[in-house]
Amino acid sequence: MKLYKHILTNKERLRLLKFAKTKVIDLGPNFPGLQSKPNFHTYKEMNILLDKIKKHYTEYKIDKCWANFSSGDYISWHSHPHNVPVSMIYFIKNPYNLGPFFKRDQFEVFVSKCPENSLILFDSSLIHSVPCHLKADRYSIAFDLARK
Repeated sequence: MKLYKHILTNKERLRLLKFAKTKVIDLGPNFPGLQSKPNFHTYKEMNILLDKIKKHYTEYKIDKCWANFSSGDYISWHSHPHNVPVSMIYFIKNPYNLGPFFKRDQFEVFVSKCPENSLILFDSSLIHSVPCHLKADRYSIAFDLARK
């Protein structure tokens, strides 16, 4: 896992947050919380973020990208397909500075710390979940990265 901090200026982050709020919807029972469609990286509003983070994934290309909203009231364990070896998450609004929960084994969970305006890269085969936390609005942007 790698963590990068202070990605955007506060003004840029707030502009991106405002845009993400317009794109997250209920995609049905197989998608927890609210999510955008998986083409979020294709919107021009994402260019500022993409320009600032592209140096962190030079060996990869974006396969899918979506915005997420959660309010800390569920756990949704999952991993990502084998054709996308790396996932990353940018934290637009994250009041408790919690990153994904990672399952180490059946009984142990690692709680990552990811401040607002940070980006975490990790092996997409790791079983992970949005954190369950005190009630608060949390917005993030998730990426699945495929080899170029």
